[in-house]
Amino acid sequence: MASCLALAGCGDTQEPSEAEVAAEDTKPIGSYTVDPETGEVRAMHTDGDGTRTTLAAGRTVDPVLPAPFVLPPGATIESVTRVEQGEGRLVTIVFASELDREALADFYRELAGETGFSVTSDIPGESALVLAGEDVDDGTTFAATIRASDGGSEAELTVSAGIG
Repeated sequence: MASCLALAGCGDTQEPSEAEVAAEDTKPIGSYTVDPETGEVRAMHTDGDGTRTTLAAGRTVDPVLPAPFVLPPGATIESVTRVEQGEGRLVTIVFASELDREALADFYRELAGETGFSVTSDIPGESALVLAGEDVDDGTTFAATIRASDGGSEAELTVSAGIG
């Protein structure tokens, strides 16, 4: 008798409820790829409420910075990481410049001042200069770490608009 009840339980199949189907439809989904030729990484994630986040990282990623930020003339890009979420964007660019450390910092100080950003950190360290600021009106932030190098400087610039 017990084996009949056990077998009867195995054959019991039910259609999923509407709530179960809806829960399945709102599960996060995503993808991750690496280009074998360039090493570029791309990832995409859509969370349960439908918000889509994308990431692209590598030397060949389009280095579009949120306005008003730009790279100095003659900059050589080493790598780019770009995250987009809805209308927001966060971009980090590692680059080299012919400008020396102080001239590159002045380039970003002037850009910030001309476009309504307040510089919240300006720290001249022994190995690197750190510069950061924000536009209080729209929440855009930036941070730059600038190091002296042979023939100029090396820097990492991160600009975030609408993320974080």
